[in-house]
Amino acid sequence: MRKLSLFFLLTILCLATTVFADNIVFDLSPTNGVTSRGPGNGTGQGVIVDTTQSISGMQFFLDSPDGGNFKFFIYNGSNDDLLFLNSMHVDPISQMTWVASPTFNYTLQAGNTYYFGVISDANADYGYIYPPIDYSSNGLTAVTSGNSNYSGYGVPIFNGNGGAEIGLRLTEAAVPEPGTLVMLGTGALGLAGVLRRKLML
Repeated sequence: MRKLSLFFLLTILCLATTVFADNIVFDLSPTNGVTSRGPGNGTGQGVIVDTTQSISGMQFFLDSPDGGNFKFFIYNGSNDDLLFLNSMHVDPISQMTWVASPTFNYTLQAGNTYYFGVISDANADYGYIYPPIDYSSNGLTAVTSGNSNYSGYGVPIFNGNGGAEIGLRLTEAAVPEPGTLVMLGTGALGLAGVLRRKLML
């Protein structure tokens, strides 16, 4: 009975992890270089939107040897209108890895260009791609004319372009298919039944 209960529990956990993992809709990687930024300086990558797309997060390939507070933000195509910003604390990261923003909901409208940026109040290194490459996915196309640079941790301000593309991933919240929800619900009911019988013994 105990083995059966454990089987049901593991099944539910595996299904839940699969069902609710975010989908990557834009993956500008792998990076082939690293650019360093001091406290209060950051970078970003432009994306041209041909098909309206909802996103729930952004990820940058970076390290942060001392840790720090990071802000993730979205500017409009001319980098003069800050559209979205959220922040989080990051513990020290000794090697380059994908770091995800807190989850959010934002709809990218077709016909617009957006710049996705990241900035820290500590030293950080960011992965870049040079020379720039042509990349499109799900109606989203990378701006190849160079990365954007920002300064001022309080309110990041655009301060010029670079010559590379910054490694960037955009994600959307996964929407489970009805069949998967049925499987998850069946597993939960099965576990509940096993536990109920066990308690009645």
